[in-house]
Amino acid sequence: MKQDIYSIFNVDGSVLALQQSDHLLVSVDNSYCISSYDINSLVQEHSMHVSKNAEPPHRYSHAFSASKNGLICAPIVGTKKAAILEMGDNITKKSIIKEHSADIESSAFSPDGRYYATGGQDGRTFIYDAKNFTLLGSLLPRFDYISMMQFSRDSELFVCSGFDKTTIVFDMVQNKFRCTIKTPDVVERADFFDDNQRLYMVLRNGASLVYDIANRDLISSENIFSIWPSALAISPDERFAVVGTRGESLYIVDLATNSRLLEFRADTPGINSIFFSEQFLFVGAIDGTMLAVDYNRGQVELEAAIRVKEYKKAREMIEQNLFLTIHPLMKVFDEDWPQILENAVKLLNGKKIQEATELVEPFIYDQRKAQEFDFYLMQQGAVREFAECVKNKEYVKAYDLTLTNKFLVNTLAFMQLEAAWNRSFMQAKKMLEENPTLNLRQAEACLKPFASSVKKELISQMLKNSKVFTQAEDLIKARDFKGYFSLINQYGFLRETELFKKVTLLGEKSMGDLLQKEQDGAFERAEEIAKFLQIFPSFKRSATERIIIIQQKRYLLNAIDTDNITQAYAIVEEHKSLRSMSQFKEFAQKFETVFEKAKEAAFAGRPKGTMIAFGAYMEVPFWIDRIASLLKIAYLHEIENKISKGRINWRVTLKRFIDRYGRDDALKALIEQHNLEEEMKEFQEEGNFVGYRSHKFVDEIVIFLLDNPEQQHVEYE
Repeated sequence: MKQDIYSIFNVDGSVLALQQSDHLLVSVDNSYCISSYDINSLVQEHSMHVSKNAEPPHRYSHAFSASKNGLICAPIVGTKKAAILEMGDNITKKSIIKEHSADIESSAFSPDGRYYATGGQDGRTFIYDAKNFTLLGSLLPRFDYISMMQFSRDSELFVCSGFDKTTIVFDMVQNKFRCTIKTPDVVERADFFDDNQRLYMVLRNGASLVYDIANRDLISSENIFSIWPSALAISPDERFAVVGTRGESLYIVDLATNSRLLEFRADTPGINSIFFSEQFLFVGAIDGTMLAVDYNRGQVELEAAIRVKEYKKAREMIEQNLFLTIHPLMKVFDEDWPQILENAVKLLNGKKIQEATELVEPFIYDQRKAQEFDFYLMQQGAVREFAECVKNKEYVKAYDLTLTNKFLVNTLAFMQLEAAWNRSFMQAKKMLEENPTLNLRQAEACLKPFASSVKKELISQMLKNSKVFTQAEDLIKARDFKGYFSLINQYGFLRETELFKKVTLLGEKSMGDLLQKEQDGAFERAEEIAKFLQIFPSFKRSATERIIIIQQKRYLLNAIDTDNITQAYAIVEEHKSLRSMSQFKEFAQKFETVFEKAKEAAFAGRPKGTMIAFGAYMEVPFWIDRIASLLKIAYLHEIENKISKGRINWRVTLKRFIDRYGRDDALKALIEQHNLEEEMKEFQEEGNFVGYRSHKFVDEIVIFLLDNPEQQHVEYE
């Protein structure tokens, strides 16, 4: 990495957290020093040690974090606690986290500023409200330390990994688990990309994993890193990952292929944090060094070179700044590569190895492209022989070569071979159409040069069934695709014709048009295209699925327009992909507004008031887990408020709570706080942490003992 593209500045200890807050870059290091710098000029504005005597955390600790709103989570080693601090003219303490029974190992703030989370050596994960610093809930306890956590960019998903080699993806919108992922080693860092559809993970053993969240499927696992990966940032366009290691290496990973694009030295050992701002890529190391990399430097020159296809000049700009590799402009290199490779293979066929190498040189920084070119370079003997056969019209031999060297079908020579075949095929067909008896021998002679094992069956069928080929063409001319595919089913050899390839391409183009029209909201036109594609056997299933989705989108938009809450959420529950619609996201914000209002009653310990605030949403299954999370808070505060008001029937009260939420840690903490452990011991049932799905919510959780035992009557909901 060239030194002229980055600036260096230092903090007192290992850089544990980096974040932008307004115009400032906030840094937290393991000397408990919080520093801030102007995000553009990099001039330091503040620096303060919040603890001078506490034991410093590990140099690669994940325990510290910072938010866009100027909040900082600063755990103190050995205390089991963390302070939530706020940046301003001075650093002020806003809250103390004290729910953990062991030291905090990881923490994270949501990008929208609503939440923060902590994970501890006790295996517990707690989620808090970042506005009023109250505990909102916790995830199921683990049997080992929590290793890392991260919110998605839109704050809708949360990922949490543990030393038990298990990673959990949690849905913050619905307050429920999305998936559980088992990995061969501990996940060091993870983040979301592809609109939250996928999760990228780097493991301590050097593995690089891509996981499909929607389908709950591991897409790719590659051993990319030779040294323990320790830091991760996803590029702003979510196409690449920048990964730092405990050595001096920085990697750029292509997320589409889960492959290493580049590896280079960062000139500082032990990279612990990476952060993208609009102008800089900040890299923090364990020795307190921070690099501010101007990752867009040279983009004007790069754009000018790409506009006129001066790949060599563009590559020179990349050599000056390797981070231009991940610039969105570089998509052109992917788009133009197939044609460049084709031209290079043509040069190889002409024994012009030097020219071919020079042509592809600007592209082969990409390992995948380099491997593709190397393959043809190594196989140039076979490619040359194949090209010579085509040139000399030795068509039978040429086709036979494609059986032993499959890659030859991707060459320019193969396109020329197919063009020659199609010309002869059409000529023979025309002869047979004019006079099948008189012209049979001429047609045979026309096709004989192609009578290899590849074309033998098709030639035989042509000579026997020439009318079928004409019939197929007539059906397509009449746009009778249904009749055409019926004919295909009768005569399978028609699939080998050029006409079938063209029809297939038409289907692919139509599918692309369908998806674009659907995305643009032109549902009527999209549905027309989908109905047309249902005729195509290879597109029938996809087209039918799109018709169903389009219909559901219409129903959903109608439900939203009429404010039919029950119907709208029922549709989204059945067709989860509709959650990504902008209209639905906007519609769901109404619930968020109601949720914020319901908090007031919940934190005051008024469950009934909480339910009244939710109104019609109480009957919407989509929100059941989210509503239950707030009602649990309401019930806990109700219990706390009523402890001093009379004799509580603990057997009944605890049963009512545990039936709905199990032996929740917050309940245990409340019981211990008021020295009521004996009451809990008498109640043996474990309950279910999602028991509220089968037990109705109640207006009050607390039941008092009556003076006259005979008057006691409790209904067990």
